[in-house]
Amino acid sequence: MIAVRDHLDRFEDAEIVVVTFAAPERLAAHRGHLGVPFTVVTDTDRRLYTLLGAERGTRRQVWSIGTLKMYARLLRSGRRLSRPTEDVNQLGADAVIGRDGRLRYLSLPSTPDARPPVSDLTAALD
Repeated sequence: MIAVRDHLDRFEDAEIVVVTFAAPERLAAHRGHLGVPFTVVTDTDRRLYTLLGAERGTRRQVWSIGTLKMYARLLRSGRRLSRPTEDVNQLGADAVIGRDGRLRYLSLPSTPDARPPVSDLTAALD
């Protein structure tokens, strides 16, 4: 998500939407925490997560070496980590939906830090 934010020009006129399972009253704070200009919507029942096949990770997946390195980089860059308010075990998904409503690309990372390259996402755009 941060990589997408940092390369917005590569997405041209694509509409980017972040789907979270945060409570509706937390959406503004969630968007601010992420520092993204995208629309942020909630899926508290995780229906879309289920439909896409995004699973809950094991402790080993969630706290992988890559994830720990990612948090260390954030801390070194001055970011402060806050206590989680949502399910940290829920793994995400990265999807591109075409203008026709069809799924063009889907990545189901096995760890929180294993996001696809921006080039994979932009290649799937109409």
